[in-house]
Amino acid sequence: MVPALRYLVGACGRARGGFAGDFPGASGLASGRPRPLCGGSRSASTSSFDIVIVGGGIVGLASARALILRHPSLSIGVLEKEKDLAVHQTGHNSGVIHSGIYYKPESLKAKLCVQGAALLYEYCQQKGISYKQCGKLIVAVEQEEIPRLQALYERGLQNGVQGLRLIQQDDIKKKEPYCRGLMAIDCPHTGIVDYRQVALSFAQDFQDAGGSVLTNFEVKDIEMAKESLSRSIDAE
Repeated sequence: MVPALRYLVGACGRARGGFAGDFPGASGLASGRPRPLCGGSRSASTSSFDIVIVGGGIVGLASARALILRHPSLSIGVLEKEKDLAVHQTGHNSGVIHSGIYYKPESLKAKLCVQGAALLYEYCQQKGISYKQCGKLIVAVEQEEIPRLQALYERGLQNGVQGLRLIQQDDIKKKEPYCRGLMAIDCPHTGIVDYRQVALSFAQDFQDAGGSVLTNFEVKDIEMAKESLSRSIDAE
């Protein structure tokens, strides 16, 4: 059973609520009257959601998108304290699409990074989001670094990173004339993208599927509910 979260919005913008069933409840305080972003299926006066996600960065929006696509019968809301989405770490990073070469083979990080990179390129192509699959060189500049470089290359192969190859000095200069090295791993599947654009596209997908995004809605406090709501929804 999925707990239902209710929030009651008063004139001062305060929100209180609790989870149904045996789950702990939560209540929040809004810094201002919440407003839906780009429409959404529910208005700011909605009294309840089955699931609420606090935080409108790329992790929160990706989670909301995945939930509503898997469980379209649930009512799901995203609460964001800022006036816009994805304005913090999501939009302030190097924007690298990592290939998955560094992680321990057979680890969850390795599997998810390799799969995630492929899915992200596919998603960007489908949505028309600009990206650059520029690749990268991992370079050994000293002789003693070559064994470690070769070990990293083998790790990348074990992780399923596509297109890896070891190149020598001449090929390094051809790919990057200002790079000095004895040997390098050519990793063509590394790229860069504006992750804020990806996050905003996730938000649009979420709302198109019936989800609600409320900005200017800051959760300042969470407390246990002493009572249960009578309504709950089976996620299955």
